[in-house]
Amino acid sequence: MKPRHQLILFCRGFNRTVVIPYTTMNDLHLVSSPASASSRITSIGDGARHADIAHRVRLQQAALLEIMKGGVMTEPLSTVFSHLTRTAARTLGVDRVSIWRFTAGATAMVLADLYDRSTGVHSSCLQLEASRYPDYFEALKCNRVIAATDVGLDPRTREFKDDYLAPLRILSMLDAAIWYGGESHGVVCIESVDERREWMPDEQQFAGSIADLVVMAIENEDRRAAQSELTASEERFSRIFRLNPDWMVITRLADGIVLDVNGSFERQSGYLASEAVGRTTRDLGLWAIPAQRDDWLAHSHSDGQVRCMGADLRMKSGDIRTFQISTESIIIDGEACLISISRDLSESKRQERLVFDIAQGVAAATGEFFFRSLVERLLQALDADTAFVGELAKDDTSRIQTIAVQNRAGVGNNFSYSLEGSPCSNILDLGVCAYPRGVAELFPLDTALSEKGIQGYVGAPLADSKGHSLGLLAVLFKRPIEQSEIAVQLLRIFAARASAELERRRQLDELEYRASHDQLTGLKNRAALERDLAAMIDAGTGGPQSALLMVDLDRFKELNDTLGHAVGDTLLQKIALRLTSENDVGSLCKGTVARLGGDEFAILLPGIGGSEAAERIASRTLAAITAPFDIEGYRLEVGASIGIAMHPQHGGNVSDLLRCADIAMYVAKRQGTGYAQYQMSGDPYSPKRLALLSQLRSAIAGGQLELHYQPRINLARGKPSGFEALVRWQHPQLGLLPPAQFIPLAELSDVIRPLTLWVLDEALAQLAAWTAGSPSLQMAVNLSARHLMDDACPDQVRHLLDKHAIDPARLELEITESAIIADPERATHTLKRIHDMGVHISIDDFGTGFSSLSHLKRLPLNALKIDISFVTHMLQNDKDAAIVTSIIALAHSLGLSVVAEGIEDEATRQRLEELCCNEGQGYLLGRPMAKEAASAWLEATAA
Repeated sequence: MKPRHQLILFCRGFNRTVVIPYTTMNDLHLVSSPASASSRITSIGDGARHADIAHRVRLQQAALLEIMKGGVMTEPLSTVFSHLTRTAARTLGVDRVSIWRFTAGATAMVLADLYDRSTGVHSSCLQLEASRYPDYFEALKCNRVIAATDVGLDPRTREFKDDYLAPLRILSMLDAAIWYGGESHGVVCIESVDERREWMPDEQQFAGSIADLVVMAIENEDRRAAQSELTASEERFSRIFRLNPDWMVITRLADGIVLDVNGSFERQSGYLASEAVGRTTRDLGLWAIPAQRDDWLAHSHSDGQVRCMGADLRMKSGDIRTFQISTESIIIDGEACLISISRDLSESKRQERLVFDIAQGVAAATGEFFFRSLVERLLQALDADTAFVGELAKDDTSRIQTIAVQNRAGVGNNFSYSLEGSPCSNILDLGVCAYPRGVAELFPLDTALSEKGIQGYVGAPLADSKGHSLGLLAVLFKRPIEQSEIAVQLLRIFAARASAELERRRQLDELEYRASHDQLTGLKNRAALERDLAAMIDAGTGGPQSALLMVDLDRFKELNDTLGHAVGDTLLQKIALRLTSENDVGSLCKGTVARLGGDEFAILLPGIGGSEAAERIASRTLAAITAPFDIEGYRLEVGASIGIAMHPQHGGNVSDLLRCADIAMYVAKRQGTGYAQYQMSGDPYSPKRLALLSQLRSAIAGGQLELHYQPRINLARGKPSGFEALVRWQHPQLGLLPPAQFIPLAELSDVIRPLTLWVLDEALAQLAAWTAGSPSLQMAVNLSARHLMDDACPDQVRHLLDKHAIDPARLELEITESAIIADPERATHTLKRIHDMGVHISIDDFGTGFSSLSHLKRLPLNALKIDISFVTHMLQNDKDAAIVTSIIALAHSLGLSVVAEGIEDEATRQRLEELCCNEGQGYLLGRPMAKEAASAWLEATAA
């Protein structure tokens, strides 16, 4: 039965209407008494159905009137929402009622309150996204009420079926949009659980009424918030008016009468509020220049405001001071008024002069001079007793180290002190701090304050561009500070510049440190070592000897490649620590320890006394380095080689000392002695030998070189098989020089190329001369490592063979193992090209190098030459004998012939013959001879 009438209630306090349906006046009477409305009516009108409808309507009417009359609508929004959902659920007999509100842009809606009647629990904060339920959100924008009898089939609600409706067993929904301002802002959702309901018109209208009450509550909340903001705004204005440090005056625009003044006006002008209120500023004589008042008033009338106008105002005392005035037109109690804020610029101008004077004094200053100038100027400007700039100590950030101090008597001595219990600690933690009086009592732990009679203290922190604390700037007074604001402002201003300068200074220090120190170990680097060396040389004339130790680690690259660079870096750091520790080398060495790069270190020992002391340090250093290291679960041992150079004995300048120490280090590494002192006799790079190198090129062209030939004998037949060509230098001043004195020098430069070609040319020419008498004779010529790397080498060899019409098989080129190691791939390619011509290839001094045996199977070889060091003592030394026997067996198994060098007695020759060594050479068989003597020897032997 549809209600025939509607009661429309207008709620004045909420400016909203609520529609309450009724059928008869008796119904309305019943509604006015909730107790009677709650009793069941058994019969109205046409029967039971109509009775049920009427009963529902009365319950709805009673519920709505109870809400309106009960005063709940004046409660906070959350309370109202809880009451509405609970009342709606009880009235309609449903399990769940909820209120949802749209977010900004209606992209989602958030659950404001959900009442579950079965548990009596309220919940909130669930959120539903519009992108997930677009049809439902669109329906809310177009429909005031959505009555869905079957939510799983209704196109507006079926989107919720799987993830919302089915889990909660919701079968029917009645949704009323929360509508105001011409659009939907949310929804009141009534849900029936486990019961499908066909929502009657009265129930839909009741849901709409609940939605209207939600709107009423929201608007009421907004009004309360606005009123609260207005009250807060008035309170803020009142507080600003009373507490503003600038004076504020309210005047009536019509007649200029002063209506109110704040406390700052009273303090600064000298007039009490009772003297100013009710009078005009003209009556008070505030304007020292009337034209300024007229100008101010004209702008106030025409523009309604004045911004930052300068004016000279007269105080009650008669003093005239400069103010900056800003005025705004406002309405107070229906009257047009002017509110003016006046700021005294007299003090500001004095501060500006102070800032300008200090800035002028430090504008061009940098570094230490800047800090000294700054504290001096601050002391003078503030009439302080002490001013200083302090820096946080780099090795202990709990202490301050001053870098500039100024006292009344002049420049003060720098000092260090603990932050604990001092004002500086607060300054670094809290920012700019001022203690106008009694600072010594406030910080009793800082005894220096009381000892020096300090009363006032102002400080500002110094920080870098990333906000990290660097130190502080402080001024101290032996009297209480009357106006600390000036000091605070000055320190704020100049703390920024001091911070930048301190950061710049630290960056310079860091750059200087980086330029002179190794970043991995913290030791000095090569540049710093060279500076210390130069300083030692300059200061060491006539004093005791000094020493330079060059340290190079053995097998470090192998360890680094095997275990990784992280382990290698840690090892280097631990070695650096041992070299500087008081328990190791550092206890004896008070000089410079440096890392030169990679695995190379240096130790400079000024005034060590002599070479014996230097060797003791070298021995101690070697023991420190070779002791085991425990790193990341590995127990590592590493060897070292140390070279020692003495000053001034071995060099008088930095370059010579470094060179000599480096040469000695390589001698130690080569000999395996651990350490070695520089010996000029073992230096292939001495000035004397370098002079020879410069003369060698002209010696080749000038015919100063000559070849000697040492015979090679076939041991089985006892007949000559060939010669080895050995170069000599007939020096104009030094006489005949053996190859050991100039060949190593030649190999350091490109001189070795023309020298090798000259030897090969001369040897092939001599071989051609011997061809008639000995057509099978071979000539062996040494081929240098540098020449082996030359792509033109095979063509040059072919050219000389053709030039002298020599069968390539009669030429044997000897190479060393070191020549192969330098670049195995390139060496193999060059040798293959030469071998393909028919030239024989042999490895000289086999067994003394470090080549891999894999080279033997890859290289195009014909022979191996056993080094003299194994042959000479093979009859006395079982190990040498074993090596010789093994080399011969190895060569033969690879299809190579064997040549033994250094045969000096018949017993050795016989033993080599028994071992099936193919050829031999040595003093027993024939010494190196000039070509004439070699020709004679060849004729005699052939006969």
